[in-house]
Amino acid sequence: MVDPTPMKQRNGFRVRLGFVPLLDSAPLIMARELGLFDAEGLNVELSRESAWASLRDKIAFGLLDGGQMLAPMPLNMSLAADGPHTPIVSAMVLSRNGNGITLARDLYRQVVSSGINPDDPIATARRLIHIARERGEPVQLASVAPWSSHDLQLRDWLATAGPDAMEHVRILPVSPIQMEDAFRSGTIEGCCVGEPWNSLLEYQKLGRIIHAGHQIWQDAPEKVLGMRADWANQHATVHRKLIRALIAACQWLDNRDNHGLLRDILSQPDYLGEQVMYLDNHPFSLFHPDLHQNFFRNSANFPWISQAHWLATRMLHWHQLAMHVSDRDLRRIIRPDLFREAAASMGIDTPLIDSKTEGHHARPFTLNGRFGPVDVSSDALIGSHLHDWLDPEPAQK
Repeated sequence: MVDPTPMKQRNGFRVRLGFVPLLDSAPLIMARELGLFDAEGLNVELSRESAWASLRDKIAFGLLDGGQMLAPMPLNMSLAADGPHTPIVSAMVLSRNGNGITLARDLYRQVVSSGINPDDPIATARRLIHIARERGEPVQLASVAPWSSHDLQLRDWLATAGPDAMEHVRILPVSPIQMEDAFRSGTIEGCCVGEPWNSLLEYQKLGRIIHAGHQIWQDAPEKVLGMRADWANQHATVHRKLIRALIAACQWLDNRDNHGLLRDILSQPDYLGEQVMYLDNHPFSLFHPDLHQNFFRNSANFPWISQAHWLATRMLHWHQLAMHVSDRDLRRIIRPDLFREAAASMGIDTPLIDSKTEGHHARPFTLNGRFGPVDVSSDALIGSHLHDWLDPEPAQK
């Protein structure tokens, strides 16, 4: 049972972790504030970064040991097509789901007023591309970084409109904390971003959520723990303790009874600040139910090799990796063996296998664990015909 009183004592082995102020930075923040890092003998310093590129660069330059990362970031940093490599080890998923696709209010009305089913992402993608063709200029959209689950979800949603869909869209990288200003200025007409920014865009009457990332890929890995490989190799015991503390934080976060305290802590200036307080006036408060954000249930923290393979396939298709990634390369980066070891030390069972068939489970299901059945998240993809034009080969430039 976690004592809900935030602890301020900071003793133990020093670890420097970065985060971007989003709701799914909560595992790192609460592990610190609840004393879970302290209980493992860790002195964790958290560095609030304004953009994913800043966090990436500080880790690459050794100013941070690791931190909260977008799920594709460990692959991009380790195997990037466009710059020097920084080998990363990722042994834990911190959260699943939580992304939304939000359109500016005028564009949203144009899409849904055509009589289509607004809950059908393939129909809305086709309508959006039709609007772009009619007006003769691309729709300006944003994702938080070119190497993000947001970018991949946005591209894979739009591409269901047909093989030429991306010719009618321009995707710009915009930091989450700059998304509101970009909407106000008209620089972008829509985005795929994490919470609380979709809810805040709705609250400020700048946009409307049209789809959840969950509708593109159910229970997709969203944020992960990524550590510099040289640090992880040198500090294996500390790494295991870090994972243990974060597992405990994720368990705590999936208990709704804790969300009042969570809101109070996230609203502190060092974390998310006043943006959390704005959500007090939003009908859904912290967590928008349509976005299905979760942190622990159904083996959410398990780092699947098969999901890393799917991410790598999509990144290759969109030119974010230079070449096909081998299973051996993936296993140097994604480490379910390290997660199993840490989870087992806490009495938490995990799947016996590292890979599963992705894209075919529309409901949570069970797999064999060491001690019995283990619940596993759903993983269905946007449509069975997705692969007709989203093939694993690189798209033509």
